[in-house]
Amino acid sequence: MMETKNNRRQFFKLLFGAVALAPILRVADVFAKAAMPKSEKIKKKMIDEKTAKRLKYVEAAEDAKKGKAAANKDFKKYTDGAMCSNCKFYKADKGEPDWGKCTMAANRYVYKTGWCKSYRKA
Repeated sequence: MMETKNNRRQFFKLLFGAVALAPILRVADVFAKAAMPKSEKIKKKMIDEKTAKRLKYVEAAEDAKKGKAAANKDFKKYTDGAMCSNCKFYKADKGEPDWGKCTMAANRYVYKTGWCKSYRKA
């Protein structure tokens, strides 16, 4: 009899814990969707994986900063404050200011806070 009560208690503890965590897990999804472009034009012409890999492109310059701190050779060219929005190869899109074309990425769209190894200060 005592074992049944414990199992039931454990079940309800886990259930309430899962219910409490559900909103927290949804927050990450909301932030990811906010960073995605709204326009179909941009979605179709975003940087592709092959080009991103060649350029060592990351959507957040903070990732490059962390990579340099971890002595990752892919990010050794990163300097503080470097991001796509202040690169000479970046041209912001008027309809969607968070995204712009990059000439180094074959005029594909990149995120304004991104970074790649071809970065040159404007």
